[in-house]
Amino acid sequence: MQDIGDLKRKILLEKKLIKESQKLKYDKGEIKAYISIASTLCALLKNKESFELLEYANTRLKKVNDKELLTGLNIVYGRNYYGLGMYEKGIMSFNEALQYAQEIDDNKIKNKQLYYIYEWKRSSFALMGMKDSANVMERKCMKSPIPMLFIEIAERHMASKEFDSAKYYLDKAAVLAQKASVEGKSNVLRGYGELYLEKKEYNKALENFFNSLKISKKAGLKGRDRDTYKLIAETYKKLNDIQKENEYLQKYSNLNDSLIANQRNALNIPMEILLNQHAEKEKNNKIKTFYIILTIILTSIAVVLIIYNIYRTKQKLQNKAIHEKEQETDILKKRLDISVDEIIQLAINGDPTFIVKFREYYLEFYNNMTSKYPELTLNDMKFIAYVKLNFSNKEIAQYGNMSIRTVESKKYRLRKKLELSPDIDFNQWVRNQ
Repeated sequence: MQDIGDLKRKILLEKKLIKESQKLKYDKGEIKAYISIASTLCALLKNKESFELLEYANTRLKKVNDKELLTGLNIVYGRNYYGLGMYEKGIMSFNEALQYAQEIDDNKIKNKQLYYIYEWKRSSFALMGMKDSANVMERKCMKSPIPMLFIEIAERHMASKEFDSAKYYLDKAAVLAQKASVEGKSNVLRGYGELYLEKKEYNKALENFFNSLKISKKAGLKGRDRDTYKLIAETYKKLNDIQKENEYLQKYSNLNDSLIANQRNALNIPMEILLNQHAEKEKNNKIKTFYIILTIILTSIAVVLIIYNIYRTKQKLQNKAIHEKEQETDILKKRLDISVDEIIQLAINGDPTFIVKFREYYLEFYNNMTSKYPELTLNDMKFIAYVKLNFSNKEIAQYGNMSIRTVESKKYRLRKKLELSPDIDFNQWVRNQ
């Protein structure tokens, strides 16, 4: 089994290949190794580092112009965007990879890359809710299916309570998974777990979820670990095992926070990489046109340069504004999925997901508090959440299963942690943050 250690050893091996290629002045070998490392970093959710290597490889490829390498480069670009939830940009990369793949001379390599691209596009369209486009890609993928294709078909049958059909496609995925990647094996086991969960065979569901988790943890597939933690928590909830449910909800929450932090870090890469990479062809055409005009109208060189620079500056500012709006919209969409009334009801019911939902809705407040006051515990933040939601001492005592005296003591201890002076109203201070 290829675990996270194997992936790191793979990176070390590729580094050796880079050095050997440099000694031999073999540019294609060196660039191929850089793309391979970028692919491995993408699998490890190191998106920022992956992007940086891809940018370097892209610069080198302008002098080499190898269709197979250009195909691989754009596939890894697309996978990174996919992992960050930027599906439209991912599809743009996959489309560019598709153009290069069709020019590969070796039919075996060409077909392998084409099916790989179709699968990523199918998954992207499905996540974007574009069913017709996803179905078109699905039909193309059927010529050379991978486990995830059959798993997603099985999930559609599960949603319709067609359990026999769901099992049929999971069994087909299991056969493919025998020769597939580690992630494929983990996905199949998780798929069986979801089927048993739907069929209310909870012990079988847990068995498959834990087997899936064992594989994904060993392989360093943190995104898959997160998904499985959530499913395990849901299963324990069905079994009325509150302690285990809370344990795995906490694991899900902690890992989800870590992955979100990694995504934010990856999004700090240069804006031009995200917004202008796929406009390279158009940019080159503009440069050619510019030089033709420059040759014909020598007297207009100064004016042309000024106009061109102004245009580029406006484009960058416009693209930056669009990107910021997209990010704001994404955040607002997530928050709209949850209402304050729902969060309050979760608190009243003592629901273990209360603090998770509170954090999603008051993300900026939560992050500011834990960043400024790292000594705050999860219980501290839960208490502060009650105050933020305007609960009285009596309500906090009732819903938090404590006495009013304990509530007052808790506020006093928190005032000390937060270093608030005696003249500051604790409740008002929290609500104003």
